[in-house]
Amino acid sequence: MLDSYIKENKRVTIENNRLVAAEYVKSSTVILVQPPLASVPLPSKRHQRCNYCLRKAQLQCCSRCRSAYFCSNECFRNAWLHFHRVLCEPQETDIYKDVDADRWLLERTALTLHSHDRLNKQNSHSPPSHLPVAIHALQLHTPVSPHNITQQQHNQTVEDVSRFLEPFDCQISQDDLDLLWHRIKLSSFPILDTENHLEQVAVGIYPITSLFVGHSCRPNAAVIYKKSTQYIITLEDVLPGEPITIAYVDLINTRARRTQALKDKFGPHFECQCQRCQGELACLDAALEKGEACGLNEQEALDLMSRCLKAWSILDMVKHAQAKEKDSWTPIQILEPPQFAHFVSRIAAPDIFYAFVDDKKRLPRESVCRVFSKEDRAYLRQRILVAMSALISVPQIPAFSLATIRAADSLLLKRITEGSWVEASRCASYLIIIYRLIYPPLHPKVSYHTLILARSSWNALVEMELIGVDKKIEKIYEIGSGSWIEIAINAIDATFGRETSLWRDVIELQWVYDRERKVRGTV
Repeated sequence: MLDSYIKENKRVTIENNRLVAAEYVKSSTVILVQPPLASVPLPSKRHQRCNYCLRKAQLQCCSRCRSAYFCSNECFRNAWLHFHRVLCEPQETDIYKDVDADRWLLERTALTLHSHDRLNKQNSHSPPSHLPVAIHALQLHTPVSPHNITQQQHNQTVEDVSRFLEPFDCQISQDDLDLLWHRIKLSSFPILDTENHLEQVAVGIYPITSLFVGHSCRPNAAVIYKKSTQYIITLEDVLPGEPITIAYVDLINTRARRTQALKDKFGPHFECQCQRCQGELACLDAALEKGEACGLNEQEALDLMSRCLKAWSILDMVKHAQAKEKDSWTPIQILEPPQFAHFVSRIAAPDIFYAFVDDKKRLPRESVCRVFSKEDRAYLRQRILVAMSALISVPQIPAFSLATIRAADSLLLKRITEGSWVEASRCASYLIIIYRLIYPPLHPKVSYHTLILARSSWNALVEMELIGVDKKIEKIYEIGSGSWIEIAINAIDATFGRETSLWRDVIELQWVYDRERKVRGTV
């Protein structure tokens, strides 16, 4: 059953219980599409997202139970078939007002399995084609005890769901719920909204992915979501027989923290053998650990980043880039975000570095964020190694600490919300370097951020024109905006495709940019 489902996509196959390329697979190729076995919006998003398909829309509350929200009659009927029928009893208040996401997911999955089994016995429905396969894949997972959750907490979740379901027509033993909860923790994924800063909006169960797709801290594939459906897309060219890998943990972390998160998910004996953990890219973690040694706390990192965003001079950076002498790292004692973005991008990501420099030094469009072949990947890896070797030689690198990175991410959203586009563009310029070091170039995090940087750069140019600044700075931002729009077009097309709102956003941005250049006569 599973083999036939996988082989519907002829590009991949199963070997030794791992998903591998069956042929030469180019980057940006969708190799597996999987609707969830079950999914639930985060409690904070429950009134904003359809409780069945997760679409963001104007929702209707179920008039009978007053506890479920759907975007259409079709979603209501599907929910009724799979889980809602059991729970939909007249209620005076919202029974999910204080719901816990973990408890809700266990309950939703248990009800889906119960309904599927009941309808099969009655021969009264034809389930979606993926559902029997997903259920079979879930049952093949070998349970492991979560490393970071005490047995008491685990038992409490199971007992809460068992007690909640008891009054309804759903006879599931506590032992079965306990086993199911272990399997859910192995096969659950955060569902990210590609249209809103890759914010997590839900959690879903995708057992085929978790059963066959391995982990790597430098993966050759990634997951993206369209509503609740999961798509696995290649980030680089994959050779026949090469395993498909994705990241199951946050990659912006030290090796020790990633290892702990992996053990929490897969059990205490799991060890990652990827090139970042055990290979030549271990220098990334050596640099991160040196950044962590600066000991910045959250507030100190926010203060550092806020100060740098105000003082950052793009003009000085460009003057330095146009100077004949080479960069010198030796006088630098403390590397802060502006200097970090300048020096590291010049070595590790010249396409980014020269985006703000005149046309003669810019790389040709086809080399900017292109689909990455094996040769491209090897070249990029060597650039990263050189950059990390130079970075580690600096005595203090607070710019490469986890606290600073998270502070920048927080401040970027804040500056965008405030409409402070000059500072937003500076913050985005720093983060794109971080992301290009940590993630493969076509990773959703990187591709999405190229659009953020393009939009921030363009809006910063408009803001500077309104307040009146040096014409040289305006010229730099005009060149930079055009470069980043080109990069974003390639990146969004490669990673998310042309059927998304992101593609419409970047094309609209390009149209506005081209129109304004024609008006000014600068084309």
